[in-house]
Amino acid sequence: MNSIIYEKKHKISYLYLNRPEKRNAIDSEMSDLFLEYLLEFKKDSESRVLIITGTGEKAFCSGRDLKESPDKRKPLRGRLFEGIIQTWKPVISAINGAAVGGGCEIALSCDIRLASANSIIGLPEAKRGMGATFGSTILPKLISPSIAAKLLYTGKLINANEALRIGLIDEVLSNNDELLKRASEIANEICECAPLSIQRMKETIWKTMGMSLFQALQLDIGPNVYVSEDRIEGAKAFLEKRTPNWKGS
Repeated sequence: MNSIIYEKKHKISYLYLNRPEKRNAIDSEMSDLFLEYLLEFKKDSESRVLIITGTGEKAFCSGRDLKESPDKRKPLRGRLFEGIIQTWKPVISAINGAAVGGGCEIALSCDIRLASANSIIGLPEAKRGMGATFGSTILPKLISPSIAAKLLYTGKLINANEALRIGLIDEVLSNNDELLKRASEIANEICECAPLSIQRMKETIWKTMGMSLFQALQLDIGPNVYVSEDRIEGAKAFLEKRTPNWKGS
């Protein structure tokens, strides 16, 4: 059984973390496959959005598999988390249960986070003598720094409604079927927009994170959409009251 399932449905790709008997904990084989499919998604011009979720009813991802021999473990930071960001395409996490430790950090690497009502989320690394370097870096940029500090310092796990309240996730869905349905709806809405515009926006969001407004405005990040064929097509389609035919160029 593959520890990752990767599927394409039209313009949307789905990546399933598939070790339900281990609460989808990440071992070296899974991390290698994860990176392989991220690269495939990045290179595939037909795939516009990636949805990451877990198989089973209990967990999105419970983090690193601590039962794996230490000499076999490969780092997640510098590989998975940055790999998700650097696809430079939209990635949605559909959190279908526990998203803990590295599993939470996978979700934090995504652009949009949805969760089922039974989800629990958090970074318990302080209780394991570990560092959560990526989580400690990104979490205070996504939510209130003091709330981020409290979650990191206590290692507390929170439920989906609390995660929604503090802005850690964007929507809570009643069950896993509704979760994946909603993630696909958002992905389809994104696919209606120009791919170069989306790429430029994603690169701008991530590359200017932490910069001052005036520093960020001095930069010209991502593809130059203003000289693209899609800019011409977008204006023509608007005037002709039809759906644009995006080329990604």
